[in-house]
Amino acid sequence: MNDEYCAGFFMKSAYRLLPITIFMLAFWGFCPGQTSRLLAAEPGVLQGKILDVFEEPVKSAEVYVFDSPDVKRPADFISNRTTEGGSFRVKLPAGDYWAVAIFRKGGGRFGPLGPSDKHSGDPVAFEIADAGSRLLDFTVVNLREAARKHEKKSVELIKVTGKVVNQAGAPVEMAYAMAHKMEQFGTIPDYISAWTAAQGDFTLYLEPGRYYLGASLGFPPKHGYNLKIEQQFTGDTDKVDLVVDQ
Repeated sequence: MNDEYCAGFFMKSAYRLLPITIFMLAFWGFCPGQTSRLLAAEPGVLQGKILDVFEEPVKSAEVYVFDSPDVKRPADFISNRTTEGGSFRVKLPAGDYWAVAIFRKGGGRFGPLGPSDKHSGDPVAFEIADAGSRLLDFTVVNLREAARKHEKKSVELIKVTGKVVNQAGAPVEMAYAMAHKMEQFGTIPDYISAWTAAQGDFTLYLEPGRYYLGASLGFPPKHGYNLKIEQQFTGDTDKVDLVVDQ
């Protein structure tokens, strides 16, 4: 191959590559951060422990991670099932996320929670950076445990009893009563009863004071739930009926 042919071949090749070269230079010049991120981004890690209300590790629980505050849909990422020590770990691209921890006694991953399943309540917002690490611990509870946590432990607590009923006044089974110092609560209210039986009866143990009361069928209570009844309690009180939202 002579020198003239080589020179011509080189020039033709350069002209063919010129548009691509200009595009790449422009892309790198105008978006250096984006291109470097695309080429060098590494996933971050969310890790921590899932505990119960007695601060004991929960085995076989999972953390469900969402890329928006809407957590009433399939999760975008799911961690491994927790170990004996309650530890979990999940790799995530850089970004903003919301997470909840769930333990399903039956071992499934979908469908409504049962009475013995456990949930961490309102989603926790967090951010993950490229190749970053975030440590978060979750506490999961079910209704029986939440009620047990507030069982009568001293003479300072008072007993409040009544029924959970529907709009027509009929007793509601598999509902629960709630009491909180304010109309709204963040994750789980201060006091919560066990599930109601067929007659709708509930029992709450409260410290004397003024509370907002309500009842629900779903657990945990829906985000932004308003407790509609306000009442002062100075001693044991019965015949407190609560209408459940259905």
